[in-house]
Amino acid sequence: MKHWNRCTALLLLGLGSLPAHALQPGASVPQTTCPPSAVVPAAGAAQAAFDQYSWQMFINLNWPAKAGQRGVADCSKPLGSPGDTVWQTYKSVSETFLPGAKNPGPWNSQLPRRNLNLINIAALKNNQVVQSDNQAVGGWLIDQRGNPTYYDIAANEVSYNYIVANDFYNAAIVDAAQNINFPSNASEIKASWRILTSADDSRRYLTMKALVTKFDSQGRPNGTKTANLGLVGLHIISKVEGFPQWIWSTFEQIDNVPPKARIEGKWVDQPVSGIFYSYFDAKAPADRLNQSPCLWQQQAGKMVCTPKPGTSFSTPDPLNRVTPISDATQQINTQYQANALVQPSVFKYYQLITTQRPQSPDNPGNPLGQPTPSLSANVTMESYIQPNSSCMNCHSMATPLNSQSKSDFSFLFRFAHAPATSVAKDKE
Repeated sequence: MKHWNRCTALLLLGLGSLPAHALQPGASVPQTTCPPSAVVPAAGAAQAAFDQYSWQMFINLNWPAKAGQRGVADCSKPLGSPGDTVWQTYKSVSETFLPGAKNPGPWNSQLPRRNLNLINIAALKNNQVVQSDNQAVGGWLIDQRGNPTYYDIAANEVSYNYIVANDFYNAAIVDAAQNINFPSNASEIKASWRILTSADDSRRYLTMKALVTKFDSQGRPNGTKTANLGLVGLHIISKVEGFPQWIWSTFEQIDNVPPKARIEGKWVDQPVSGIFYSYFDAKAPADRLNQSPCLWQQQAGKMVCTPKPGTSFSTPDPLNRVTPISDATQQINTQYQANALVQPSVFKYYQLITTQRPQSPDNPGNPLGQPTPSLSANVTMESYIQPNSSCMNCHSMATPLNSQSKSDFSFLFRFAHAPATSVAKDKE
C-alpha cells in the first residue's frame, strides 16, 4: 500500500470543524488526504450520509499516531501500521481523574503503561458507583473462551482541556457545577476488548498488550496479569457544530456475533463456516441469550453483582444481536471495508452498527432532538439492554456522581475523585 509522504489535511480532533453538508449515499471514499477528511452532514441528511461520516471518523481515529504527539496522525505511515492509533493516545479516565483530585497536567504527557480493570461499562451509569473501576454493578460480560470483556474510556484534547481548565477532575467542583457544556469538537471514545488466546486469529483484530485485572470465581479482583487484547467494540461520541446532542457512532469487530439475513419475513442467523464468534453460542437456548449474569446481593451497603447459581465468573454469557444492522448501513460497511485504504488493514474486519444523531437538533420543544434511529446498541457494551438501548436517551440523563445537574451527555465525571483534604476529613 502507498505510504503518504505528507499530511494534506489536518486531523480534526472533534472531526466537526469542516463546513457541514450532506454526503451523497453513493459518494466515493476520499483517498487524497491523510487521514481522509470527515465531513459533518447537515441535520436531516439521510442515514447513509451519517454512516459515511462515521466511517470517515473511524478511519481518522484509527490512523497511526505520531510518536510523542497525542491525538496527531503520522502521515508517513499507512492505515493499519503497528503501534498506537490516534484514539489510543487520547487521555483515559485513569489519567484524567487522579486520586485526591490532583491536577492531571498538560495534554501532551507521556503515554503510561496500558492498564485495564474496568469490567462493566454500565457501572459508571449506576448511582451507587464508588471510586472503583472494577465495581461489579450492572453485569460483566464473559466471552465464549471464558474470559471477561474489559473496557476503557478516553477523551480527546478538546474534552480533556475543558475538564482541566474548569477543575472538573475534582469531584467537589464538578458536583457543584450547574453549567457543564463541552465546546464543539469535544469527543469521547469507549472501547471494549477481549483477551485473545492461542486459539484466536489475532490478525482479525486491532490488538494491544495491557495489564489486566484478574478475578476469582465470584468476580472479585484477584491480582493482575499481562494479556494480548483484541478490540471488539468502539463507541465514537462527537459534539460538533450544530449538534448539541452529539453524534453517536458505534462499531464492532465482525466476529462478535453472526450476521443475519431476512428470510420469509424473519431475521435468521447466518454464521460463516470456520468463524469463531466471540459472544455467540448456537446451542444456547433463547431464554439464555442476552441475559445478565447477575444475582444481586447487598454488600457493605451496595448492590453487587455475584454469579447466578450454577455459574461462575468464567461462565460465558451468550449474546445475539437484537436489532439487525440495516441494509443501508451494511451497504456502507461493504463499501468501506473494500476501500483501498481499509482493505489491506485489520480494519476491514470491523463494521459500523449504526450512527445515532438528533434529527431536529435545534427544536426547543424537544431538547433531545429526536434521536434517529431510535435504538442504538453495541452488543459488547449494551449487551443486556439491547431492546431498549438508545445512547442519546441514556446519556441525556448523565450527571456527576453526587449531583442532579446534567453533565452534557457525559458520564466521565463519575470518575472524579474527592480532594485529598475531603478524604482526610471523612476518615476523621
